[in-house]
Amino acid sequence: MYKFSNLKPTIHSLKISVIIFSMIFIFSGCSNDATKNDWKDENLKGQVKSFTELSYEIIEEKKQENHYKKEVKNFDQDGKTIDELLYNFEGAGNHFIPKYNEKNEKTAMYCYVENSDKLIYRWVYSYNEKGLKTKDEIYDSSNKLTLERFFKYDEKGNKIERTQKYAYNPDTTISKRTFEYNDSGQNTRITTYDPFGKTVKSHYDFAYDKKGNKIEENILNPDGKITSKWIYKYEFDKQGNWIKKTEFAEGLYPKTIIQRKYEYYN
Repeated sequence: MYKFSNLKPTIHSLKISVIIFSMIFIFSGCSNDATKNDWKDENLKGQVKSFTELSYEIIEEKKQENHYKKEVKNFDQDGKTIDELLYNFEGAGNHFIPKYNEKNEKTAMYCYVENSDKLIYRWVYSYNEKGLKTKDEIYDSSNKLTLERFFKYDEKGNKIERTQKYAYNPDTTISKRTFEYNDSGQNTRITTYDPFGKTVKSHYDFAYDKKGNKIEENILNPDGKITSKWIYKYEFDKQGNWIKKTEFAEGLYPKTIIQRKYEYYN
């Protein structure tokens, strides 16, 4: 079973269309608090100007020569995302550009084919009076609404539920997730449900280090039995940001290596 934070196919089947589909989940899962900057959302330390991230799949205990994903993300001096570039292992890329309102709320995200004005997807975000994101709308290249997501929160402002519906069938929930947190506000469990949002499919439990980095992920079936285990180990730069992340499948053997290079404002 795939881990929640990295639901991806193998390197040989990864295509740019899959990356775009994955980004629908990523951007819909970004910070739900419009007052938080993206440095906090990414758990970054210091004034990060940009980072470049390379992901490799480990095959037969050797780092795969051709990386399967490259990501470049740029921030302004307030910690808001300026833009993001995402490439697949064949080099095809997409350019993501957010839009903000006068309250500095991220109101939209546009996905273009790199180095062109060809629009692929557009995300539109809505917020409540507390600045918490309440709804995502995803439009295709013809400006047709395709998908909607709705969010609920507890009294602390933590997201506790996310439901998803297709635009052509808005009365039917096609997926549901619930979220649990520890006293530090870290997400410790995600529970996924069947397309009708009634029957539990699986649980994803998370543990963190003192720096707020995820160090363990356990996948459990509805009965609470662990079916898969992932361990994450890090190397850090002087600012305290990780520069190498190794993912161990079943907590035993390395499966993925992710490397980051940062540029700082100061």
